[in-house]
Amino acid sequence: MARPPRARAASGELFTPLIGLATLLGVSLRRPTLLATLAAAGLMAGCGGDDEGGESERAAPAPAPAQTTERPPPANRADEPLRTDGEAELQTVATNLEAPWEIAFLPDRRALITERPGRVRLLERDGTLRAEPVAEVDVSAVGESGLLGLAVDPKFADNRLVYLYRTVDSGNEVARYRLEGARLTEQATILDGIEAGAIHDGGRIHFGPDGLLYVATGEAGNTSLSQDPDSLNGKILRLRDFRGEGSEPEIVSLGHRNVQGFDWDAQDRLYATEFGPDSDDEVNLIRKDSNYGWPEAQGKEGGDGFEPAVVNYEDVIAPSGATFVSMPGSAWSGDFLFANLVGEQLRRVELDGTGAGADEALFEGELGRLRTVVEGPDGALYALTNNTDGRGSPREGDDRVVRIIPPAG
Repeated sequence: MARPPRARAASGELFTPLIGLATLLGVSLRRPTLLATLAAAGLMAGCGGDDEGGESERAAPAPAPAQTTERPPPANRADEPLRTDGEAELQTVATNLEAPWEIAFLPDRRALITERPGRVRLLERDGTLRAEPVAEVDVSAVGESGLLGLAVDPKFADNRLVYLYRTVDSGNEVARYRLEGARLTEQATILDGIEAGAIHDGGRIHFGPDGLLYVATGEAGNTSLSQDPDSLNGKILRLRDFRGEGSEPEIVSLGHRNVQGFDWDAQDRLYATEFGPDSDDEVNLIRKDSNYGWPEAQGKEGGDGFEPAVVNYEDVIAPSGATFVSMPGSAWSGDFLFANLVGEQLRRVELDGTGAGADEALFEGELGRLRTVVEGPDGALYALTNNTDGRGSPREGDDRVVRIIPPAG
């Protein structure tokens, strides 16, 4: 597919919510010629360079595989979400994954999980991880690139469609697949022309409450791309013709360094996490056509047409995947939770559209590096550890899917 024409800016109001995702990954990896040459240059770009932490430029070697208004698939939500009477509970659901990046739930409560070296894995309803991957995707897995995001079509029950964000030799792209039985079959590339690098590849994709596909991209170590209206890098994008041949993406926002997490609250406001350089990791309220400043401004800096962060952290925590707790009955209901790599914690923040209230670290140091967290159909939260990505310290059983049962409230 040819590089899309110049991206158009979207216009209008604030954005809307999403819950439930998941992906299962199994992969064989291909050493890219393009990314190998970018690795050294990418690590020098920006103040902090490799903001996920560690020194590795490659994923760890792969072990043997053990239209209008459409809401995302409801995944048969529980009438009474799981809650504890006291403190939140941690439960290990699945083990021995390799650098898992995304988890998304299907309407039947199974889940798909991506592994960065190029596999999609299937988590059964009973928590069993299917030994054979449902897909092995040929990717260029250098540094932070590889098989990243996954999203389930809002009409999955009818069309069985799933979307993957992946790195290939020519750059980053989004491809459409169809799940038939226990196999994902590729149909088409619906978005390309996103530059790739050893760092800052973005990669999170979600469907919004408007039924459209949102894509977060990084600046791939080239800071000038974030402010370039002709580049798809350093942006949050929106796709309309994702079930067809693909179309020109709309730019929702620009001036991003590396967005790896976003979700919508109950008032349809879109929030995103963002990696800072040596400080100023951020949570941003995303407004259409707004500019979030990178590399000209960061953190709470505003002015000159740049949006300041709602929350910024002076100490590097490397915020990645995020979710709102949308189901009732929890002390965390309505709160924004996001996984952190360097911080080795889950973060819980109260947001009200204008600022932030309570902001606390959860399970700090207990699980190691965390890549993402999503709300499951049972009301629990599901987090992916990321200790086998070459930058962590793997423990026995890593990496794993962890279920977090929130406290009642």
